[in-house]
Amino acid sequence: MRVPARLGVVSALCVAAFGLLLGCSFEGVDYRAPVVAANEGSCGAPDCHSDQVEALAVGVHKDAACDSCHRGTGTEHAKDPKKALATIDWTINGCAECHEDEALTYLYDDNAQAGPFGGSIREPAQPKADTFPEYKTILAGHAFTREYNEEGAHAYMLDDHYDILRGKFEVCVQCKSSKLSWAWKNGKPLTVASDTEITLTHTATEGVPPKKVMVPKGTVITYKTDKITRHVDARATLPSGTVFSSAPKPSDDATLSANMLWASTIAAIKETRPYGAGCNHCHDPHTTKLRYLRQAMLQSIEGTGGIKGSGGVNPYQAGSAKNTDEASAKDQQILACAQCHVEYVCGKSGIDKIDRDAFGWAKAKDLHELYTKQFGYTQDYKNAIMGEPLIKSQHPETELYWSSVHYNAGATCSSCHMPEVTRGGRTFRSHWLTSPYKYSDAKLWGAFAAKTGLDANVSANPCARCHEDRTARAIEQQRTFFAAQAEVEKLLSQSVTRIGDLKAQKRDGSAAYKTALEAHQRAHVIWENLAVSENSMGFHNFEESMSSMAEANKQLGIALSNEEQAAK
Repeated sequence: MRVPARLGVVSALCVAAFGLLLGCSFEGVDYRAPVVAANEGSCGAPDCHSDQVEALAVGVHKDAACDSCHRGTGTEHAKDPKKALATIDWTINGCAECHEDEALTYLYDDNAQAGPFGGSIREPAQPKADTFPEYKTILAGHAFTREYNEEGAHAYMLDDHYDILRGKFEVCVQCKSSKLSWAWKNGKPLTVASDTEITLTHTATEGVPPKKVMVPKGTVITYKTDKITRHVDARATLPSGTVFSSAPKPSDDATLSANMLWASTIAAIKETRPYGAGCNHCHDPHTTKLRYLRQAMLQSIEGTGGIKGSGGVNPYQAGSAKNTDEASAKDQQILACAQCHVEYVCGKSGIDKIDRDAFGWAKAKDLHELYTKQFGYTQDYKNAIMGEPLIKSQHPETELYWSSVHYNAGATCSSCHMPEVTRGGRTFRSHWLTSPYKYSDAKLWGAFAAKTGLDANVSANPCARCHEDRTARAIEQQRTFFAAQAEVEKLLSQSVTRIGDLKAQKRDGSAAYKTALEAHQRAHVIWENLAVSENSMGFHNFEESMSSMAEANKQLGIALSNEEQAAK
């Protein structure tokens, strides 16, 4: 069902990439046209974008015209800014005029797997339940048990989000869309440019096709998150005046509101499919410095994140900077990836139905206390077998990486996932953003180099920059961790079933039941966070991953013992 659409996407990307290679124009933009100085024309008056023009004029983009990225910025906008809006080009195409190399590598995908775990195979999809056979029991009742696949390439992040069968919310789209993250952070509304039909893939059932909704042209969506409660106030207002809210009134159809908010968001950012997150998610086009669009991350750093609630770029490091400008160069680079590669609470809770947007900004071992204190443990869902609340983690690569051997040695995400490559004699960082195993695999590296025009004879093996090839050792560590987590997985499944059977003890307030439940919850969040949701199978911090599995095992010993006692 999904293959034809994706083949079309791949074809479109290939055509776009071929156009770049030939220096041609596509999507109505002629990239061969000369640029003019940024401060020529009407931009930069004292009350009109002066800060942006000043920053642009002294940076490496000083020779780029404002309307290279802002269509309609010229004379008509200067005459009447409110009527002739200056739009932002959120597509990768706009940056590709000058950054062709980076664009080609970012949009590349080999649909291949290098190591024994993960990879980026999308066709056919690789269900997480194949890797973790007890997952549907341990996460019973959560939407991720409907469809949850191994990670794919960044180039398809928004497309994959759209196609997935589980339910989704507008909050989650921030990591899939630079345009939405920017609007959310800056309090800017998004407007749907044309009538757009959106397929609600998550409404499909066996034998019944998914529902479709039409989002009308002119629909305006606004987004806001309360700094303290982390509650989301998102609203889609149709031209007719009908409003769909993230906090619907009791008389409203909550499911319809959630679906229309998500659909309206997708309709407003459709020009960036399939990749969603573009160059200007991580790169400020005015200053050319690293850019941070994810509001929840910034608010966590500035004082609400971490187990102590005091924030910090790395809350586990003494004297951690409280804003990104004061962070070390190493941490600034890591933060570009941390905008998305973290554990976060996003979307509507299955327990109290509140829509939230919050970064835990804490390691797995501390999430139980953190979410108990911050949200009363109601932020995620209830296990359908146990009837008790649990935490569903996202992808906490950043938190696990803190305090690791490589972190302490000064390495950043880009050190391993964005090694230096050359194309036509020019050296730059690859934006493939894939496993370092692929750069050390001669076959996969050769295919990548051939497709993107890289100099294949120049090694891009990131491990070789610091030491000899340790791929075999790394894979051995991953297998060791996988074996450790498999033991925890089996015990968690047993514990879920036992707790589900102790309904009378739960009703009677049994002390043994309460002790068993808390121990299960502590073990669950460690396992689900580090084994399933974190994408390195322990590699990002092997020592911490192994000690964490040992702690989860210990907690499950407490849980199973008390479950047995409660059943007597």
